[in-house]
Amino acid sequence: MKIRRQDILGVLALSAAVFLFVGGPGPESLRSFRYLWGMGHLFCFALWAYLYVCWRPHLSFKRYLFEIVFFATLFGGLSELIQSQIGREAAWSDLGNDIVGALGGLCFFSESRKTVAVRRLRVLQAPILFLALWALLPVSKVFVDDLISWRQFPLLSGFETPLEKTRWSGSVRRRISNKIFFSGTSSLQVELSRQRYSGIGLKDFPRDWSSYRAVSLQVFNPDNENLILHFRIHDQHHRDYKNVYSDRFNASFDLIPGWNHLEVSLATAEHAPKNRLMDMHHIAGMGLFVGKLTHSRTIYLDDVRLLP
Repeated sequence: MKIRRQDILGVLALSAAVFLFVGGPGPESLRSFRYLWGMGHLFCFALWAYLYVCWRPHLSFKRYLFEIVFFATLFGGLSELIQSQIGREAAWSDLGNDIVGALGGLCFFSESRKTVAVRRLRVLQAPILFLALWALLPVSKVFVDDLISWRQFPLLSGFETPLEKTRWSGSVRRRISNKIFFSGTSSLQVELSRQRYSGIGLKDFPRDWSSYRAVSLQVFNPDNENLILHFRIHDQHHRDYKNVYSDRFNASFDLIPGWNHLEVSLATAEHAPKNRLMDMHHIAGMGLFVGKLTHSRTIYLDDVRLLP
């Protein structure tokens, strides 16, 4: 029995539908894998739009265009609603990628596109291609920075490339600065607000710290008054213990004006959680934050590394 191409694509389409709701990367998965998985919306809906045209032949292109936009919006919206109810992340950007992907499947791959005048088809294809490339741009940046991160390790952040600040998260404003630096030519300027627990966290980095003895970082305090900076480390099991304070490593440092060398023993961090050992093979995050400030403060972070 001859297997048709549409049969193979149909199996792939069904598999893609399942993966919208099960499987996929976890919070500690490689960042580029998480981003690439999110881009699956583009490819899935392009495939489904192509198969939809194959399933309903002989309609006009205009009719296909209307129906595909309608169904992509409907099913894309429903899938995001379902995901929000089962503990997965729903996003408007995913719905946009659903629609762009579906239009791409129609305008670039379906046989029906050949019924449209070339000039008119190009007018339709141009914005779709632009939006698809725009959606893929963050993925390419993440891939580049992940490669840089693995090549730099055990340096966690030296801030010599503009992409390195994306490894850090937090509600505070931060940017690469060339005015103050400990090594190289730049550092990360962090503007701490009056919000309680204002700070930043390192989220994307190689997770296995078991072969290293300490984590070291350089912090510059540009003010004439000291600043209490809190520091934390947790592993991937921290969520299982409801993220309680006693299940992670916690320390505080009194930053004097100028550069401050901070160093934390990883052996101490390993024994910090109450009633268990921290999993040094699967470190999930490291954070720097302050308590309630009376006024905004700025610090500069540089040369964050593990020491052998």
